[in-house]
Amino acid sequence: MAGFTIANLPASEADIDFSDLEREFVVPEQEETLENVVVVDNLPVVDESKEEKLIAVLKKLFKKQAGAVKDNGIHMPHEEVKGKNKTKGFAFVEFETAESAQNAIRNLSGFKLDKTHVLVVNPFMDIEKYSEVDEKYQDPPEEPFVEKEHLKSWLGDEFARDEFAMYADQDLSVLWNEKTQPAEKIISRSNWTETYVQWSPLGSYMCTFHRQGLVLWGGPSWKKLMRFVHLSVKLADFSPNERYLVTWSNEPINVETVNQLLGAGNEHQNPYTEADEGNTFCVWDAHTGALLRSFAPQKTDDGKAAKVSWPHFKWSPSEKYFARMSQGSHVAIYEAPSMGLLDKKSIKVPGIQDFAWCPRTKPGKPELMAYWTPEEGNLPARVSLISVPDKALVRTKNLFSVSNASLHWHPEGNMLCVRVQRYTKSKKSQFTNLEIFRTGERDVPVDVIELKDCAVAFDWEPTSENFRFAVIHTDDPTPPPTNTSGMASVAAKTSVSFYAFERKGKLVKKEGFKLLKTLDRKNTTALRWSPRGRHIVLATLRTTTAWDLEFYDVEFDQAAANKSGVAGDAISQLGAAEHYGVTDLDWDPTGRYVITSASSWRHTMENGYILWDFKGQQLRKEVVERFKQILWRPRPKTLLSDDKKREIRKNLKNYSTEFDEQDERKLHAADAELISQRRRLISEWDTWRESVEAQLAKETEEALANGYKLPLAAGEDDQIVEEIVEEIVDEKEEVVA
Repeated sequence: MAGFTIANLPASEADIDFSDLEREFVVPEQEETLENVVVVDNLPVVDESKEEKLIAVLKKLFKKQAGAVKDNGIHMPHEEVKGKNKTKGFAFVEFETAESAQNAIRNLSGFKLDKTHVLVVNPFMDIEKYSEVDEKYQDPPEEPFVEKEHLKSWLGDEFARDEFAMYADQDLSVLWNEKTQPAEKIISRSNWTETYVQWSPLGSYMCTFHRQGLVLWGGPSWKKLMRFVHLSVKLADFSPNERYLVTWSNEPINVETVNQLLGAGNEHQNPYTEADEGNTFCVWDAHTGALLRSFAPQKTDDGKAAKVSWPHFKWSPSEKYFARMSQGSHVAIYEAPSMGLLDKKSIKVPGIQDFAWCPRTKPGKPELMAYWTPEEGNLPARVSLISVPDKALVRTKNLFSVSNASLHWHPEGNMLCVRVQRYTKSKKSQFTNLEIFRTGERDVPVDVIELKDCAVAFDWEPTSENFRFAVIHTDDPTPPPTNTSGMASVAAKTSVSFYAFERKGKLVKKEGFKLLKTLDRKNTTALRWSPRGRHIVLATLRTTTAWDLEFYDVEFDQAAANKSGVAGDAISQLGAAEHYGVTDLDWDPTGRYVITSASSWRHTMENGYILWDFKGQQLRKEVVERFKQILWRPRPKTLLSDDKKREIRKNLKNYSTEFDEQDERKLHAADAELISQRRRLISEWDTWRESVEAQLAKETEEALANGYKLPLAAGEDDQIVEEIVEEIVDEKEEVVA
C-alpha cells in the first residue's frame, strides 16, 4: 500500500493494493487430514471377478449405516495367490465427511456381514499413531486406586430391612421400612426428579426423569452414576440383568437442539449424529452410558405415528436379543450388543397382534418366543412358539371364533397361558378359554380350561411348584367408564377363581388343572401375588365407590385339604380391610409387607399410604400432603441353593427365636433412646430455670439496693376494704283492691 498517505486515501476498497502484505504474510494452505478414512477388516477374500460386487454391497451398507462414500472411495489391496489376483481381506474407505467415518466406526464395528465375516472398523489415523509407538515397552503411569461404591450395599442391612422411594410434592425420599415405627429417612432431596421415579429390575439404580434426560443414582452416598442425554424423556425400561436401557421421548432427536442445551464447548458430550435425527427410541449401555443405537418411531398405514406400547422393545432373559413388533406385519429381532438385525431380516407374521419372550431359559438351550395372530378369511387364529436364534417353529395351535387374546408366561418359564376371548355361536356374547401350553414338557401338551364368562385379569403364582394361578372373571367384560384421572365411577361385580396343576398319581387319575375355589360377588379389579407365593391380595383399585382389600392364604390348611380331598379347604381369608381412595398396591420383595397408596395424580382425597403385613393387619398409616408415588426397592434373586433353602425352612423356628430377640433388643433400644431424649430435655429445662431464677434474684437484689420496695404479699399488714353494692334486679307494681 505504498504511495498512500492520510491525505491521499483510495476511493474504495478495490483500489487498495495488498500485494506487499500477501508477500510478507503468506496464507498457508489448509492441511488435508485423513479423518474421513477408515480401515475395514475381516472382509471376504475374493478374486477380481467378484470384487465389484463386494464393493457395491459395501457401498450400500456404508451409505445406510454411516454416510456417503466418495466416488472410487473404496480401495482393496491385492496379492497373488496360486496364480490368481485376490483381495487381502481388508479395505480403505474414504467418506465425504469425518462425521460419516465416525458413524461407520460406531455402527459397523461388530457387524455380521455373513456367518463367517464380522467387520472390524478402525480410523485410518490410528495406523500412523500406532506406527510411532516406541518399540521398547514402558510401564504406563500408575493411577491411584479409587474404590467404587457397592451398588448392592443396602442388602447388608443389619436388620434385613427393605428400602422404598417416596415422591411427595417436590421432595423425593429414600427410606428404611420399619414395622410399626415411622420409616427411617436415608436421604431426601427437593426437585430430585421432574416427573416420577423408577427402580431398575434388580434394585441397583434409581432413575429420575428430567427435561435433559435420564439420571441413574445409587450406592451408599446416592451420587450420580450415569446420565443419558435424551430430551423430554418420558419412559425407560431396563433389560432383565440391567445391562441395557431403553428410553423413549415424544420429541424426535435433533442434534442441534442437543448442542444448544449442552452449551458451547460441550458438543463432544452429544451422543447423537445425523443418523439419529428424527428418532425417538434409544438403546444405551447402562454400564458405560454409551448410545448403542436409536430407532425411528413406527408409522401406521396412513403415515401417522403409531401408538407407543410399553415396553416397546422386549428383552430375552439372556439379554442376547431384543425385539419389537410392527402391528399386523412382522417381528424384528435384534442382537445385543451389536444392535444388528438377526440374520439381517425380520420375521414376517401377517396379522400379528402380540408377542412375549419366555422369561427363563436353560444354559445352552434356545430361547422361546410366543405370538398370536387373529382369524383372517378362512384362516383360523393361531398361537405359535418359535425358538431363537434359529427361528424354528416349536409348537402351534389353531383357535376359532377369537375376539382377542393375551399371553401370560409363568415366571419360571415352564407354562404359557393364552387367555382367549371367544364369541358364542350367536356372536351376541363372549366367554373365555384358557389355553395352557406346558412348554417344559416334550411335544408341549396343551390344557384347556373353559370359563362360562369373560376373564378380565390373570396372574400366575410366582414360585408355586403346582403352577397355581388366579383369574378374575365377570358376566360383563365392558369396563366401567373412567374420568380423566383414570378413576372409575363404579366397581364391576366380579368373581375370582383359583386353579392348580395336579400330577398323575395314586389319588389323581388324570393330570391337569383343577379348580380349587371360586369367590363370588366381589368388586375385585386387581390380583397381587406375594413375590414368595402362597399369599395373595384381592383389591378394588381406582374406583370412587369401593376400596376393598382382602388377604388370602392358599396353603392355610393344605394337609387337611389333601386328606379330605375337598377342593377349596386350603384357601382361607386371613383379613379384610378398606383403604379409602386406594389407587396402587405393591408387595415388598420379601413378601412380608404390602403398601397401599392413594396418589394425588388420581385424586386429592386423603393422599398417603398404609403399610400392612401379609395377614392384612394395619401396621402404619401415613397421610402425606400432595403424595404422588411410593415404590419398594427390588431385590436381586437369592444366591442360596435349593438345599440351603430347605435347610432354612427346616430350622425356621430357631431362626425365628433369634430374630424375635433381635426385634426385642431393637425395640428396647428405641425405648431407651426415647427415655434418654426425655431426660436430656428435662435436664435442659431444669438448667434453664436455675439460670433464670439466679438472674431474677440478682436483679431483685440490685433493685432493693436502689430503694425499690417490693409489693406486699398476702397476709402482710394488708387492709381489707369491703364494698357493698346494691342492685335492683326487678321491680313490679300491683294495685290492691
